[in-house]
Amino acid sequence: MPASAEVQPHLGAEVSARGLRRTLDWPRLVAWPVGALTALALVLRLAAIHQSLFGDELTLYGILHAHSFGYMFPVIHNTENTPPLFFMVVWPFAQGSDATVLVRVPSLLASIATVPLVYWLGVRTLGRGAGVVGAAWFAISPFALFYGTEARAYAAVTALAVLSTVSLLTALEQRRLRWWGAYVVASAAAIYTHYTAALVLIPQAVWALWAHRESVREQLSAGAVLIALWLPWLPSFLVQAHHSEIEGSRGTLLNPVTLTNVAQLSGRALIGDPFVPLRDLPGNIPMAILAALLVGLLAALIHTRRGTFGHWRRALASPGALILLLALAPPLIIILYSLRPDTSFFAPRNLSVAVPYALLLFGRLLSYPRPRIAVPLSLAALALVAIGTAKLTRPQNERTNVRGAARFIEDHAPPSAPVVISEYPLYGPPGRAISVYLNRPQRIRTGSQVLSVWRAAARTHAPLFASSVPELTAYLAPPRPYAMDYRLRAQYLSQGLLPLLTSEYVWR
Repeated sequence: MPASAEVQPHLGAEVSARGLRRTLDWPRLVAWPVGALTALALVLRLAAIHQSLFGDELTLYGILHAHSFGYMFPVIHNTENTPPLFFMVVWPFAQGSDATVLVRVPSLLASIATVPLVYWLGVRTLGRGAGVVGAAWFAISPFALFYGTEARAYAAVTALAVLSTVSLLTALEQRRLRWWGAYVVASAAAIYTHYTAALVLIPQAVWALWAHRESVREQLSAGAVLIALWLPWLPSFLVQAHHSEIEGSRGTLLNPVTLTNVAQLSGRALIGDPFVPLRDLPGNIPMAILAALLVGLLAALIHTRRGTFGHWRRALASPGALILLLALAPPLIIILYSLRPDTSFFAPRNLSVAVPYALLLFGRLLSYPRPRIAVPLSLAALALVAIGTAKLTRPQNERTNVRGAARFIEDHAPPSAPVVISEYPLYGPPGRAISVYLNRPQRIRTGSQVLSVWRAAARTHAPLFASSVPELTAYLAPPRPYAMDYRLRAQYLSQGLLPLLTSEYVWR
């Protein structure tokens, strides 16, 4: 038979396969929903990026704004609890004309990038349906929206952790140097961004060694390179470990490890907001319906797959088992570590790295039935999550409007008037942000100096402005020697997660 005749059937099969791919064109079929979800994530995050700086964002802003690039490193070493990479990335943005907004851009970009990354990971592990639902859930998640517009490292470490998992799975499958390199780079960037990355990197490395023994040499080599890249930061890590003891002791007051707290805080990370109770966002009814839906689907899935549990080793070596491991390992590790006396790190923000994997599991449950049933179930679940997303626009669920307080002071106070702010030990004083948003120099004093501030103001009959959470307003009111000389003329309430009341006192 002529050679051309032997080749012809193969060419025909290749042309047929190519035509089938062109007819189905799967990349295009999935590109538009993933692209639309990414665009939706961008729009939702842009709507919140202009809110006032809140909490730990003020610390980052103070370290980076109007300081040189080298200034940050000794400060991070001596005072922070996190590695330096995120600060390095944010530093150029902190020098811009509107730095209070620009410092959030890296988190916004990372959070948006996580949407297609979650889809990509879902396709490689639990299926295309799980990837679409997980990506959609992350795009509209109130929790992801909050940290996607916060100038801290949680959105960035989440994106890098997912990228690390995708790179590892691809490297294990293709065993090519470029994918091992991508895995090392993503993992090193993740651990230099936030220490919670270890809650994903270590479990996935252990799983890979157990499930893919054929590539142990490559895995150990990649691990050795990763450790070598980490060693230069080890001395600073040991110093920062002492700083974290303070955070851990404070965590025992805010978030003690109890069954109720674990359920509540985990629920906030999955379907709620890190600072708003679940009863308010998304609300008891949407939460109950969503929980019942997921539990019912889980029971159905277990019932139909009960015959396959005998092949436990094959099941545990599957990529789906890795997703389950990475959804459960971070909270379990944090719980075990927080059982130490006077230590608790079980806070919603520390669960950030586990959230994409948990959402992919939810996506698998929702996409498990036939498409005719799975599509409406998925849309219903996402609609319940969207109820919480809509509630984020309520003023009491936004970050404290410190900009409004600063404008109130500028409109009423002469430059010489002192401003005294209270120290709020549990959440950090939102009043501390007033100096960030004032467009002119003002004499800012803390609540510990309240008596001396009133004494100095009384000498010249100067007006005085006091900012505090409403519960501490009386603490900053005119003390007894000056109560008869000053009167309250005006007040401004900055609504938000931690309301801030600014009072104007003037000489009678």
